[in-house]
Amino acid sequence: MRPARFHADALRGVLRREQIATIDQLKAALGTVVDMTVFRKLREIVYHTSYSHRGKYYALDEIVDFDVRGLWSFRGVHFSRYGSLVDTVERFVSEAERGCLASELAEVLHVDVEEPLLRLVQRERLGREKVGGVYLYGAPDPRQRRRQVVSRECREEVGGRGHTALALEESKAAIVLFLGLLDERQRRMFAGLESMRLGRGGDRRVADITGLDVHTIARGRRELLGGEAQAERIRRPGGGRTATEKKRRG
Repeated sequence: MRPARFHADALRGVLRREQIATIDQLKAALGTVVDMTVFRKLREIVYHTSYSHRGKYYALDEIVDFDVRGLWSFRGVHFSRYGSLVDTVERFVSEAERGCLASELAEVLHVDVEEPLLRLVQRERLGREKVGGVYLYGAPDPRQRRRQVVSRECREEVGGRGHTALALEESKAAIVLFLGLLDERQRRMFAGLESMRLGRGGDRRVADITGLDVHTIARGRRELLGGEAQAERIRRPGGGRTATEKKRRG
């Protein structure tokens, strides 16, 4: 008796018709009760497995239409360009400019993420720090994670006052007046801090408001982030005009 022959085209047919399908539906399409038979035939086609519903659903690559975040949903079942829920969570957190809170991830991915986050932290594939009494998840590299924490803290301060552009416009006169009371070092440090609070493009926006050169603002920002600021100097050693000795009368 010849063994039964199974064809991957049967899987393509049901997936094209249903958009997504479970392993039981795929077994029925092949006419088998053996899971391994389905998995063997799945290797012959390009497909994706859902990160929700414990990876229970399958979809053809030609059907899936990922959005700019790499996500696609159909009938409440969620798929990711990055594969499993664990891999998706790791990718989202590592690439987030301000890190991620568990609640933010859950809102985007539409699933509970507490368990995968804990697993990733335990395996040192992600890190976490407490910010405002809650855990902020970030990249495994401490320096990158620190930048994520600083970025979040700066953005949240601005957000608390309302729209960033509006708040900055309303306080423009006060900022300019305040800068007039500062020395050179204090001005660039303050401008660098304001640039960090505004995020991307902050150097140019602060330059437009204060009249300072963008390179001066960038220098102040680098000093703040890199710990290069010197508390007792306005310029670095060697900076400024050459000192001239006072002439004494004979």
